Amino acid sequence: MKTIKITLVALVAGVAFVSCNKEECSDCHYDLNSTETVELGEKCGDELSTLESNGIAVGDTLYEVHCHGH
Repeated sequence: MKTIKITLVALVAGVAFVSCNKEECSDCHYDLNSTETVELGEKCGDELSTLESNGIAVGDTLYEVHCHGH
């Protein structure tokens, strides 16, 4: 019985550790104009944070990036 409890605790701790370290990802895009969007695909972690904070520069234009679910 003690072995089962130890195994169960180790399993729960392992699942919690893996789920906490999972990198957050979202699909991102920016609005080119009022009718067109440009898809950037799925971005994760630091790249996701940077895009949302700073936007994306295309030529001389800086666009605000929108990421779904974030």
